Amino acid sequence: MDPHRADRPGSTETPLIEGETLGIPALDTFAQQGWITRVHSELTSGKEATVYCCRAHRSTNRKFLAAKVYREHAASAYRRNNTYFEGRERAMKARTFRAINQGTEFGHHAMAGAWIQAEHDALRRLSAVRASVPRPFAISDSAILMEYIGNGERPAPRLSGMQLDPEQAEALFEQLTDDIRRLLQVHLVHGDLSPYNILVWKERAWIIDLPQAVDVRFNRNAYSLLRRDIENVGSFFASCGVRSRPSDLADRLWESYQRAEL
Repeated sequence: MDPHRADRPGSTETPLIEGETLGIPALDTFAQQGWITRVHSELTSGKEATVYCCRAHRSTNRKFLAAKVYREHAASAYRRNNTYFEGRERAMKARTFRAINQGTEFGHHAMAGAWIQAEHDALRRLSAVRASVPRPFAISDSAILMEYIGNGERPAPRLSGMQLDPEQAEALFEQLTDDIRRLLQVHLVHGDLSPYNILVWKERAWIIDLPQAVDVRFNRNAYSLLRRDIENVGSFFASCGVRSRPSDLADRLWESYQRAEL
């Protein structure tokens, strides 16, 4: 099966007439496949991607979906840092891996595609174990369509901008700890986790931005990245009065993973 083909829900209705576009070429594929009908608003725009809130087609039984459109150079900085790239070559053909290392045009496009596919795969694996991440619906050459966290008036706020009372903070920290455990359960470490890529909606924390996630089985940096993730999260919650001992927590989770007790 073509990995860029989305199997949309059963509806024969075509939301776009022939020749019509959404004004954002990267999203036209999702509209033509019957996932979305229009762009509702731009949510965020950064150096790696722009995220849009899109009106979902009624066959999805959802009001909105989020579309993350990647910039062509999004993977470049991480490719130069072998901390994140180690292990990814296992899924590549030898020709592709050589092209990426040589920095050819083909290699550049291959790396960009691998970057997008990596986030889609991570979201799919984590959704399967009920981790609090946006569920992926479809993927194209330059974008992922996923569950929208928020409502039509505003997206879910980032944890970094929230003020939490001790009870809220404790509950969210416990839930995030459980989701970090679920990442390990499917052999993943986020690798860049912080209050800036955690959303909070309806008293639940949602982990986002996973293209750089590393596979624990094939990346020697996984343990140090896990410790850093937990320290980053623990530091924020410490300011809310949560005592967590991040280093000890990282060690316990790592030992449980090594013993296959997650």
